[in-house]
Amino acid sequence: MQSGTLIAILTLLAVPVGVFGLILLLLRRVGGRAERRADELRAEVERLGECWVLPLQGAAHRSARHTDARPRGNGVLGLTTRRLLFEPIVGERLSIPVVRLRGARAGPESRGAATAGRRELVLVLDDDTEVAFLVRDEREWLRGLAACGVAAGEGAAEPPDAPAEPPDGPATLPPAPGG
Repeated sequence: MQSGTLIAILTLLAVPVGVFGLILLLLRRVGGRAERRADELRAEVERLGECWVLPLQGAAHRSARHTDARPRGNGVLGLTTRRLLFEPIVGERLSIPVVRLRGARAGPESRGAATAGRRELVLVLDDDTEVAFLVRDEREWLRGLAACGVAAGEGAAEPPDAPAEPPDGPATLPPAPGG
């Protein structure tokens, strides 16, 4: 093999490895920054004497006003006795006082590949603004919000997979023919 060919092959291998290394370095830096921001938020909550109802957990902020809601960003979502907090990986913190929350309901399950298995938690504010988050367990969030005095809206009282019973009690099967 000639040295020119060897140099070309090594160059072709070095470029993707270098790009991959650069991506890993960037992701590590962003991840470290996100962890620091979450730690700062936890320290702020502790310093202010607030109590966690639901500690920080992964979530995605979405706009709920439109049917074509697009993700606003990934981050961590938590609920204290005084406010709902969303700390995005990139961008400004969202802090909503619990007294501004008029209601909450479960939205549809996400169908996107990156957010599969998450359901939408839709919050209605006192000015009728809707804010939504994709969370892993919307029922846990509805229970936590109810503990803070936030009313659960339509579709939130019963889990979506609960079997429906007719108003006059459970359905019974008719007797088998010939028996």
